[in-house]
Amino acid sequence: MNRNRDINAPIRIVLLGSDTVVGEELLLFASALSEFEWYTLSCHELFKYDYDSGFLNGIECDVIIDALSIDRCLDSRYQKFINALTAYSEQTNTQLFMISSALVFSGDKETAYDENDQPDSQDSYSLALIESEQRFLSLPQNVVLRTGWLFNGKNDDFVCRTIDLIKKGVNLAHNDSFVGSPSPVSDLARVTLTMIKQHYYGSTNTGVYHYCCSEEISWYGFVEAILATAGQFDPKAPVSIEAISDCFPDSEDIVLVKRQSLSCRKVFNHFGVKQRPWRASLRKLVKDLYQFT
Repeated sequence: MNRNRDINAPIRIVLLGSDTVVGEELLLFASALSEFEWYTLSCHELFKYDYDSGFLNGIECDVIIDALSIDRCLDSRYQKFINALTAYSEQTNTQLFMISSALVFSGDKETAYDENDQPDSQDSYSLALIESEQRFLSLPQNVVLRTGWLFNGKNDDFVCRTIDLIKKGVNLAHNDSFVGSPSPVSDLARVTLTMIKQHYYGSTNTGVYHYCCSEEISWYGFVEAILATAGQFDPKAPVSIEAISDCFPDSEDIVLVKRQSLSCRKVFNHFGVKQRPWRASLRKLVKDLYQFT
């Protein structure tokens, strides 16, 4: 940011991907907060520029939030987008704040991943994210915030689809070989804006950070939690689901667990950000889905 600016002036944020799940939630969360001033670019608007650096012409800002990478990083023009952002950040010393994902990790670790662990996933989506993280982190002013399983009950997300299946009376069966920490998108928005605000007021902490809600749970367990919550509002909801496990041949039902959970000690130590429980948010979301749909 420009340190010569009035410290009481609004924080000027360029939001790239304002029509993504994360982008929409950031704007909703900040709608009543006067300390932020937004310049938004939707995916459609960015497409018009073909991701050329022209989309940043004439813009003066304190930080650019990349809410696009976690949603669209397999687009054929994605690399051009990253090149333009990195060049702009280097030329203007403007901070880039990238929202990334725990999917940069293979999931083979037996405990939650921390910021010192090297990303090692090999699928094409994860490799695109990893390369972008590395590009952004090559500049000292930038921040990468990785998060876990996101839900908000909108845009046909996992919770919304599961509730729809419950309403239709479909038998539920889900894989039990993934472990992670679900997080409402609103909580990610809270943490993102907290970090940006502290940086504006003088924090020098940059680099990679992790945030997800507290309480690690299996994917199967998360579906059970959705089902149990739905049962409070829907007497026809099933009482159980079927677990589908990936087991080694001729083994005694040993499940190959992929861990997608994150250690969040660093973001607490540097920014005072505390993890919140996800169950309360899930209950409110499920209640709203039954009351308003």
